[in-house]
Amino acid sequence: MSMSKFIEWIDEVDPYAVQRIALYKSLFIATVMAYVYWVFRPTNFTAFFSPFLLVRFYESPSLTSFKEKEHFLIFIGVVVVLLSTSFYLVYPFRVVFFFFSIIALASVYFYVLKNYLPLRNVTMLIIASGATILSTKPPANWQIVYDIVGSSALSMIAIFICLRFFPNQYLGVWKRALAKFIQSLELDIEGSFTHRGPKFMQEEMTHLGMLRQYRRLIPQKYMIYTQRISINIRNIQFSLDNLYYEAKNEAFWHGVKENLYTLRSAIKTNTSCGTPKMSIMPESKLQQYVMRCLQQAFSQWNQLCMILQH
Repeated sequence: MSMSKFIEWIDEVDPYAVQRIALYKSLFIATVMAYVYWVFRPTNFTAFFSPFLLVRFYESPSLTSFKEKEHFLIFIGVVVVLLSTSFYLVYPFRVVFFFFSIIALASVYFYVLKNYLPLRNVTMLIIASGATILSTKPPANWQIVYDIVGSSALSMIAIFICLRFFPNQYLGVWKRALAKFIQSLELDIEGSFTHRGPKFMQEEMTHLGMLRQYRRLIPQKYMIYTQRISINIRNIQFSLDNLYYEAKNEAFWHGVKENLYTLRSAIKTNTSCGTPKMSIMPESKLQQYVMRCLQQAFSQWNQLCMILQH
Protein backbone atom coordinates (compact mmCIF):
# COMPACT_ATOMS: atom_id res chain seq x y z
CA MET A 1 0.00 0.00 0.00
CA SER A 2 1.47 3.37 -1.06
CA MET A 3 1.57 6.31 1.34
CA SER A 4 -1.10 8.21 -0.59
CA LYS A 5 -3.50 5.26 -0.42
CA PHE A 6 -2.76 4.87 3.28
CA ILE A 7 -3.58 8.55 3.87
CA GLU A 8 -6.80 8.17 1.86
CA TRP A 9 -7.74 5.15 3.98
CA ILE A 10 -7.06 7.10 7.18
CA ASP A 11 -9.22 9.99 5.95
CA GLU A 12 -11.98 7.54 5.09
CA VAL A 13 -12.11 5.83 8.49
CA ASP A 14 -11.40 9.03 10.44
CA PRO A 15 -12.86 11.83 8.28
CA TYR A 16 -12.68 14.55 10.94
CA ALA A 17 -9.30 13.49 12.46
CA VAL A 18 -10.96 13.05 15.87
CA GLN A 19 -9.42 9.63 16.42
CA ARG A 20 -6.00 10.89 15.39
CA ILE A 21 -6.19 13.67 17.98
CA ALA A 22 -7.24 11.09 20.58
CA LEU A 23 -4.26 8.93 19.58
CA TYR A 24 -1.82 11.83 19.94
CA LYS A 25 -3.24 12.67 23.35
CA SER A 26 -3.08 9.05 24.47
CA LEU A 27 0.57 8.74 23.45
CA PHE A 28 1.40 12.03 25.17
CA ILE A 29 -0.40 11.01 28.38
CA ALA A 30 1.11 7.51 28.33
CA THR A 31 4.61 8.98 28.00
CA VAL A 32 4.08 11.45 30.85
CA MET A 33 2.46 8.76 33.01
CA ALA A 34 5.50 6.53 32.52
CA TYR A 35 7.76 9.31 33.81
CA VAL A 36 5.38 10.06 36.70
CA TYR A 37 5.41 6.40 37.70
CA TRP A 38 9.20 6.29 37.44
CA VAL A 39 9.63 9.40 39.62
CA PHE A 40 6.94 8.89 42.29
CA ARG A 41 6.82 5.07 42.39
CA PRO A 42 3.15 4.75 43.45
CA THR A 43 2.60 1.75 45.69
CA ASN A 44 -0.43 0.33 43.89
CA PHE A 45 0.15 0.05 40.13
CA THR A 46 -3.39 -1.22 39.40
CA ALA A 47 -4.97 1.82 41.05
CA PHE A 48 -2.50 4.07 39.23
CA PHE A 49 -3.26 2.55 35.82
CA SER A 50 -7.07 2.13 36.04
CA PRO A 51 -8.06 5.80 35.40
CA PHE A 52 -6.00 5.79 32.20
CA LEU A 53 -8.45 3.28 30.67
CA LEU A 54 -11.30 5.77 31.02
CA VAL A 55 -9.61 8.88 29.63
CA ARG A 56 -10.70 8.03 26.07
CA PHE A 57 -14.23 9.17 26.96
CA TYR A 58 -12.82 12.68 27.40
CA GLU A 59 -12.77 12.90 23.59
CA SER A 60 -16.41 11.92 23.19
CA PRO A 61 -18.22 14.31 20.78
CA SER A 62 -21.18 14.37 23.18
CA LEU A 63 -19.06 16.44 25.60
CA THR A 64 -19.24 19.71 23.71
CA SER A 65 -17.30 22.05 26.03
CA PHE A 66 -14.16 21.90 28.13
CA LYS A 67 -16.29 22.44 31.24
CA GLU A 68 -18.31 19.31 30.48
CA LYS A 69 -15.15 17.33 29.70
CA GLU A 70 -13.45 18.37 32.94
CA HIS A 71 -16.55 17.67 35.02
CA PHE A 72 -16.80 14.22 33.47
CA LEU A 73 -13.11 13.57 34.10
CA ILE A 74 -13.49 14.56 37.76
CA PHE A 75 -16.60 12.38 38.02
CA ILE A 76 -14.68 9.38 36.65
CA GLY A 77 -11.78 9.96 39.04
CA VAL A 78 -13.96 10.29 42.14
CA VAL A 79 -16.15 7.29 41.27
CA VAL A 80 -13.19 5.03 40.46
CA VAL A 81 -11.52 5.89 43.79
CA LEU A 82 -14.76 5.34 45.73
CA LEU A 83 -15.52 2.05 44.00
CA SER A 84 -11.95 0.76 44.30
CA THR A 85 -11.72 1.44 48.03
CA SER A 86 -15.26 0.31 48.88
CA PHE A 87 -15.01 -2.87 46.78
CA TYR A 88 -11.65 -3.67 48.36
CA LEU A 89 -13.00 -3.22 51.91
CA VAL A 90 -16.29 -5.08 51.35
CA TYR A 91 -14.97 -7.91 49.16
CA PRO A 92 -14.04 -10.28 52.06
CA PHE A 93 -17.72 -10.31 53.05
CA ARG A 94 -19.01 -12.07 49.96
CA VAL A 95 -22.77 -11.88 50.61
CA VAL A 96 -22.59 -8.20 51.50
CA PHE A 97 -20.33 -7.58 48.51
CA PHE A 98 -22.89 -9.12 46.13
CA PHE A 99 -25.66 -6.72 47.15
CA PHE A 100 -23.26 -3.80 47.50
CA SER A 101 -21.97 -4.26 43.93
CA ILE A 102 -25.55 -4.30 42.58
CA ILE A 103 -26.33 -1.06 44.43
CA ALA A 104 -23.08 0.50 43.16
CA LEU A 105 -23.84 -0.55 39.58
CA ALA A 106 -27.37 0.84 39.75
CA SER A 107 -26.22 4.11 41.33
CA VAL A 108 -23.51 4.75 38.75
CA TYR A 109 -25.74 3.70 35.86
CA PHE A 110 -28.66 5.96 36.77
CA TYR A 111 -26.35 8.89 37.51
CA VAL A 112 -24.69 8.51 34.11
CA LEU A 113 -28.12 8.02 32.50
CA LYS A 114 -29.32 11.29 34.01
CA ASN A 115 -26.25 13.46 33.40
CA TYR A 116 -24.31 11.79 30.55
CA LEU A 117 -26.92 9.88 28.54
CA PRO A 118 -24.83 9.44 25.34
CA LEU A 119 -22.04 7.93 27.49
CA ARG A 120 -24.18 5.37 29.30
CA ASN A 121 -21.91 2.56 28.06
CA VAL A 122 -19.14 3.90 30.28
CA THR A 123 -20.90 2.48 33.36
CA MET A 124 -19.60 -1.07 33.00
CA LEU A 125 -16.07 0.14 32.33
CA ILE A 126 -16.16 2.29 35.48
CA ILE A 127 -17.37 -0.68 37.53
CA ALA A 128 -14.72 -2.92 35.96
CA SER A 129 -12.01 -0.35 36.74
CA GLY A 130 -13.13 -0.25 40.34
CA ALA A 131 -13.16 -4.06 40.53
CA THR A 132 -9.58 -4.50 39.27
CA ILE A 133 -8.37 -3.93 42.80
CA LEU A 134 -10.13 -6.99 44.30
CA SER A 135 -7.09 -9.28 44.09
CA THR A 136 -4.96 -6.96 46.24
CA LYS A 137 -3.55 -8.59 49.37
CA PRO A 138 -4.00 -8.44 52.32
CA PRO A 139 -7.77 -7.86 52.17
CA ALA A 140 -9.56 -5.03 54.03
CA ASN A 141 -6.37 -3.28 55.11
CA TRP A 142 -6.52 0.48 55.69
CA GLN A 143 -2.92 0.99 54.61
CA ILE A 144 -3.83 -0.52 51.24
CA VAL A 145 -6.79 1.87 51.06
CA TYR A 146 -4.47 4.83 51.54
CA ASP A 147 -2.21 3.45 48.80
CA ILE A 148 -5.18 3.06 46.43
CA VAL A 149 -6.36 6.62 47.04
CA GLY A 150 -2.86 8.05 46.69
CA SER A 151 -2.05 6.13 43.52
CA SER A 152 -5.38 6.96 41.86
CA ALA A 153 -5.14 10.63 42.84
CA LEU A 154 -1.60 10.85 41.44
CA SER A 155 -2.79 9.30 38.17
CA MET A 156 -5.80 11.61 37.82
CA ILE A 157 -3.79 14.74 38.61
CA ALA A 158 -1.17 13.78 36.02
CA ILE A 159 -3.86 13.08 33.40
CA PHE A 160 -5.67 16.33 34.16
CA ILE A 161 -2.46 18.37 33.80
CA CYS A 162 -1.59 16.59 30.54
CA LEU A 163 -4.99 17.37 29.04
CA ARG A 164 -4.71 21.00 30.12
CA PHE A 165 -1.29 21.49 28.53
CA PHE A 166 -1.88 19.48 25.34
CA PRO A 167 -2.23 21.86 22.35
CA ASN A 168 -5.80 22.55 21.24
CA GLN A 169 -6.27 20.90 17.83
CA TYR A 170 -10.05 21.16 17.54
CA LEU A 171 -9.85 23.89 14.89
CA GLY A 172 -8.63 21.15 12.54
CA VAL A 173 -11.75 19.09 13.29
CA TRP A 174 -13.93 22.12 12.60
CA LYS A 175 -12.19 22.84 9.28
CA ARG A 176 -12.59 19.25 8.11
CA ALA A 177 -16.27 19.22 9.07
CA LEU A 178 -16.86 22.56 7.34
CA ALA A 179 -15.09 21.43 4.16
CA LYS A 180 -17.22 18.29 4.03
CA PHE A 181 -20.37 20.30 4.75
CA ILE A 182 -19.55 22.67 1.88
CA GLN A 183 -18.87 19.70 -0.40
CA SER A 184 -22.30 18.26 0.44
CA LEU A 185 -23.83 21.68 -0.19
CA GLU A 186 -22.19 21.77 -3.63
CA LEU A 187 -23.77 18.41 -4.43
CA ASP A 188 -27.06 19.72 -3.08
CA ILE A 189 -26.92 22.71 -5.44
CA GLU A 190 -26.20 20.42 -8.37
CA GLY A 191 -29.01 18.08 -7.32
CA SER A 192 -31.48 20.97 -7.04
CA PHE A 193 -31.48 21.27 -10.83
CA THR A 194 -31.64 17.53 -11.49
CA HIS A 195 -32.91 15.11 -8.87
CA ARG A 196 -32.46 16.33 -5.32
CA GLY A 197 -32.37 13.25 -3.12
CA PRO A 198 -32.41 12.78 0.67
CA LYS A 199 -28.81 11.53 0.64
CA PHE A 200 -27.42 15.06 0.24
CA MET A 201 -29.44 16.38 3.18
CA GLN A 202 -28.40 13.44 5.36
CA GLU A 203 -24.71 14.07 4.67
CA GLU A 204 -25.13 17.79 5.35
CA MET A 205 -26.76 17.12 8.72
CA THR A 206 -23.97 14.72 9.71
CA HIS A 207 -21.27 17.31 8.98
CA LEU A 208 -23.37 20.08 10.53
CA GLY A 209 -23.64 18.00 13.70
CA MET A 210 -19.84 17.83 13.93
CA LEU A 211 -19.59 21.60 13.46
CA ARG A 212 -22.01 22.14 16.33
CA GLN A 213 -20.34 19.62 18.62
CA TYR A 214 -16.88 21.16 18.27
CA ARG A 215 -17.71 24.86 17.94
CA ARG A 216 -17.20 25.54 21.69
CA LEU A 217 -13.89 23.64 21.80
CA ILE A 218 -12.14 25.90 19.30
CA PRO A 219 -9.58 28.33 20.81
CA GLN A 220 -11.23 31.60 21.86
CA LYS A 221 -9.24 33.78 19.45
CA TYR A 222 -10.64 31.85 16.47
CA MET A 223 -14.18 31.36 17.71
CA ILE A 224 -15.81 34.55 16.40
CA TYR A 225 -14.53 33.88 12.87
CA THR A 226 -15.52 30.22 12.81
CA GLN A 227 -19.01 31.02 14.07
CA ARG A 228 -19.56 33.69 11.43
CA ILE A 229 -18.30 31.45 8.63
CA SER A 230 -20.56 28.62 9.79
CA ILE A 231 -23.58 30.92 10.03
CA ASN A 232 -23.08 32.36 6.54
CA ILE A 233 -22.59 28.95 4.92
CA ARG A 234 -25.63 27.67 6.78
CA ASN A 235 -27.65 30.65 5.53
CA ILE A 236 -26.70 29.74 1.96
CA GLN A 237 -28.09 26.27 2.60
CA PHE A 238 -31.32 27.79 3.95
CA SER A 239 -31.53 29.97 0.84
CA LEU A 240 -31.15 26.90 -1.34
CA ASP A 241 -34.15 25.38 0.43
CA ASN A 242 -36.17 28.45 -0.65
CA LEU A 243 -35.06 28.11 -4.27
CA TYR A 244 -38.37 26.57 -5.29
CA TYR A 245 -40.30 29.74 -4.40
CA GLU A 246 -38.74 31.75 -7.24
CA ALA A 247 -37.61 31.27 -10.81
CA LYS A 248 -34.50 29.13 -10.92
CA ASN A 249 -31.36 30.91 -12.06
CA GLU A 250 -29.11 27.99 -12.87
CA ALA A 251 -26.17 30.16 -13.98
CA PHE A 252 -26.17 32.09 -10.70
CA TRP A 253 -26.24 28.98 -8.54
CA HIS A 254 -23.56 27.38 -10.68
CA GLY A 255 -21.40 30.40 -9.83
CA VAL A 256 -22.21 29.95 -6.14
CA LYS A 257 -21.15 26.33 -6.38
CA GLU A 258 -17.83 27.28 -7.98
CA ASN A 259 -17.15 29.85 -5.25
CA LEU A 260 -17.98 27.32 -2.56
CA TYR A 261 -15.45 24.99 -4.17
CA THR A 262 -12.87 27.80 -4.05
CA LEU A 263 -13.58 28.36 -0.36
CA ARG A 264 -13.41 24.64 0.37
CA SER A 265 -10.06 24.34 -1.38
CA ALA A 266 -8.73 27.29 0.61
CA ILE A 267 -9.88 25.69 3.87
CA LYS A 268 -8.08 22.47 3.02
CA THR A 269 -4.82 24.27 2.22
CA ASN A 270 -5.06 26.98 4.91
CA THR A 271 -4.75 29.75 2.33
CA SER A 272 -6.75 32.91 1.72
CA CYS A 273 -9.27 32.89 -1.12
CA GLY A 274 -9.71 36.53 -2.13
CA THR A 275 -13.28 37.54 -2.91
CA PRO A 276 -16.13 35.67 -4.62
CA LYS A 277 -16.10 35.88 -8.42
CA MET A 278 -19.44 35.70 -10.20
CA SER A 279 -20.04 35.73 -13.96
CA ILE A 280 -23.66 36.78 -13.46
CA MET A 281 -25.15 39.38 -11.14
CA PRO A 282 -27.82 38.38 -8.59
CA GLU A 283 -31.34 39.24 -9.74
CA SER A 284 -33.73 38.50 -6.88
CA LYS A 285 -33.54 39.44 -3.20
CA LEU A 286 -32.77 35.82 -2.37
CA GLN A 287 -29.80 35.80 -4.73
CA GLN A 288 -28.55 39.12 -3.35
CA TYR A 289 -28.75 37.66 0.15
CA VAL A 290 -26.81 34.56 -0.93
CA MET A 291 -24.15 36.81 -2.47
CA ARG A 292 -23.79 38.77 0.79
CA CYS A 293 -23.43 35.56 2.78
CA LEU A 294 -20.82 34.30 0.33
CA GLN A 295 -18.84 37.55 0.56
CA GLN A 296 -18.95 37.52 4.36
CA ALA A 297 -17.86 33.87 4.51
CA PHE A 298 -14.89 34.64 2.24
CA SER A 299 -14.01 37.73 4.27
CA GLN A 300 -14.16 35.92 7.62
CA TRP A 301 -12.07 33.04 6.29
CA ASN A 302 -9.43 35.45 4.99
CA GLN A 303 -9.26 37.14 8.39
CA LEU A 304 -8.97 33.77 10.12
CA CYS A 305 -6.24 32.81 7.67
CA MET A 306 -4.23 35.92 8.55
CA ILE A 307 -4.37 35.01 12.24
CA LEU A 308 -3.36 31.41 11.55
CA GLN A 309 -0.36 32.50 9.49
CA HIS A 310 1.02 34.80 12.21
